[in-house]
Amino acid sequence: MTRSLADLLIVTDRMKFSRVADPAKPGPVGLPTGHMTHEELWAVGPGNSFVQKGKTYWVLTCDLHEWTMHGLRRKTQIIYPKDTAYILWRLNLCSGKRVGEAGTGSGALTSAMARAVGPEGAVYTWEEDPRLLAQARKNLDFVEFSHVHTHEGRLEEGLDQENLDAFFLDMRHPWEVMARVRDALAPSGHLGILVPTANQVSASIRALTNLNFHLLDVMEIFIRFYKPVPARLRPTDRMVAHTGYLLFARRLKGMETAATDPEAAPAAWEAYDPDGDFDS
Repeated sequence: MTRSLADLLIVTDRMKFSRVADPAKPGPVGLPTGHMTHEELWAVGPGNSFVQKGKTYWVLTCDLHEWTMHGLRRKTQIIYPKDTAYILWRLNLCSGKRVGEAGTGSGALTSAMARAVGPEGAVYTWEEDPRLLAQARKNLDFVEFSHVHTHEGRLEEGLDQENLDAFFLDMRHPWEVMARVRDALAPSGHLGILVPTANQVSASIRALTNLNFHLLDVMEIFIRFYKPVPARLRPTDRMVAHTGYLLFARRLKGMETAATDPEAAPAAWEAYDPDGDFDS
């Protein structure tokens, strides 16, 4: 049975509670004050409210953000929406683009990229762990992205695409596959990388330099929410802080070396300051 986000609802108390209601899941939907059947929720209708034991709930249609955060079944840490939106922007993804990705994980970023490029484009994604890929495929089938092409195995063993518009690497040692990714990118193609630690950033920078990528930025994104109370407006007590370092680069033609050893960077790079100065 083909399903989509249109088959789901969000139930929320407009404060801390929010839950995806999936009619395909057996049993009623659990609420803080009790339970409701899926039929009862659909009878309420999107945009409407109901009261259960003195507490008011609202029913909303499900969107990609809510499904990613509350409905997507995951076996890995996903890329957070605060990073996802910026990644799509920096990779210049839009209708008709062709983009590669490794690894797939639970398919959260894959879903966002597939929506960005639309059915006129294509997403090629690789995942080594068959268990992760099996779950990701279920997630991707759910949101009906038939233009996503999933591959099981190591990226360097199965990457045969050429002239891709962009590529994104979310893996432990991205420098090990950069030479192969470079060959798959069109000249001037966009490359994005996410790594969790600073030493991985350094290794990635060295590899990008060896392969003559134009390194655009190394950065991380923070987001802070506020309590929407007009009389006491202030930040929430907790925030999602560091989720990963992001690197963005462009493929240049010529002058590349075959080196993928992250320690084998040109000597000049070790002293280079991207603001235009050299260390003394």
